[in-house]
Amino acid sequence: MNRKRKKSVRLQIEDSSLMMDSELVPSSLAEIAPILRAANCIQEENPRVAYLCRFHAFEKAHSMDPTSGRRGARQFKTKLLHRLEKVHLKEEEETIRQLARNDPREIQLYYQIFCENYINKVAHTKKLDEMAKIWQIATILYDVVKTVVPSAKIDDKVRFV
Repeated sequence: MNRKRKKSVRLQIEDSSLMMDSELVPSSLAEIAPILRAANCIQEENPRVAYLCRFHAFEKAHSMDPTSGRRGARQFKTKLLHRLEKVHLKEEEETIRQLARNDPREIQLYYQIFCENYINKVAHTKKLDEMAKIWQIATILYDVVKTVVPSAKIDDKVRFV
């Protein structure tokens, strides 16, 4: 069976290790696949925000199945956790914050920039399916913002983008 590769917002994902985490999500945790796809799409642009998205996916998977009793959940969660640990411990220089000094500010700034660059500036030039992917990524980024940043501290610029 020949699978089409998923397109990111800006470029084709070539690296099979990047695709792996979103392609191998067990059906019992299917809700987290879009989060991992979004992380894959933004990996090159901002590795730290991609890491935060993957961490959000792990937390969501754990809340969906805390005992890892569903089929494939334990293996998937273990693999994702190992990937997060590897990035956090060994490749920390690759996931340095690019926009701010802390994660809450980093995700908020990246969300603002993403919306400005991909929704506000180029929405009229994109095809409907491309815009659907962009909106899905923006929605996921906002969910990550709500997870990382206490609701009282979400910047008004982010809240009303």
